[in-house]
Amino acid sequence: MTSSRPKLGLIGIVNEEAKQDFWGTMQRVAEIGYEGIEGGGELLRGDVEANAARFRELGLQVATHSVNKEQLRDGKELDKVIREALALRTKDVTFWWDVADSREQLLRDAELYDATGARLKSEGLRFCYHNHAHEFQRVFKGVYALDILAEHTDPSHLYFRLDVAWITIGGADPAHILRKMAGRVPAIHLKDVYGTDEVGKWTAVGTGVVKIEESIEAAREIGVEWMTVEQDQLRNLTGLETATVSYLNLKERGLL
Repeated sequence: MTSSRPKLGLIGIVNEEAKQDFWGTMQRVAEIGYEGIEGGGELLRGDVEANAARFRELGLQVATHSVNKEQLRDGKELDKVIREALALRTKDVTFWWDVADSREQLLRDAELYDATGARLKSEGLRFCYHNHAHEFQRVFKGVYALDILAEHTDPSHLYFRLDVAWITIGGADPAHILRKMAGRVPAIHLKDVYGTDEVGKWTAVGTGVVKIEESIEAAREIGVEWMTVEQDQLRNLTGLETATVSYLNLKERGLL
């Protein structure tokens, strides 16, 4: 592993704690060792500039802003998302997934994503797509749904936030997929599961069956900027406990 380490982010896990005490929870997240979070919606409440400055003072960055499909289709709404992303000082805007019902539907989506990415690029932003499992389970003429999106978009217009657990659940190898998508992956989601026979067996990073070390090695090789710890549903630990254990498991294995 000769390339630089990606920054470590967090998404979702501490939502309940943050609802009770946002700034106290963010301080704790920074103290654990995280360097940013995905989704800065809370910072858009009130004085955005002051909130963003306070966030940075904690040593945290907003790793990505979020966008939904209605906003992708509405120029004024997309302009608003762009303004928010710039105010949050993030480089990325992420669309979190969509269905893969047919090749025709994927091609229509690819056209929308390409146009969106071109608009964001003109503002100095990157547009990202985050996968689930179905983009690897749905194959059209021998081609993964995700590959159809990649093949029919400009590499500078559509990037991918690749989720290593969902790739695993989808039956593919995350390290292989990461290397195949080199140049288009600014961030990965680090998640783990204790079984792939059914969806929902989420567990703290490093306590399951996902090839975490191999995924991080591939991420470093291809120049990934962020690796974001996530757990879709808590298992036996609280949010802060889960964030702490995941961090410590990565640190103990020399991956941080």
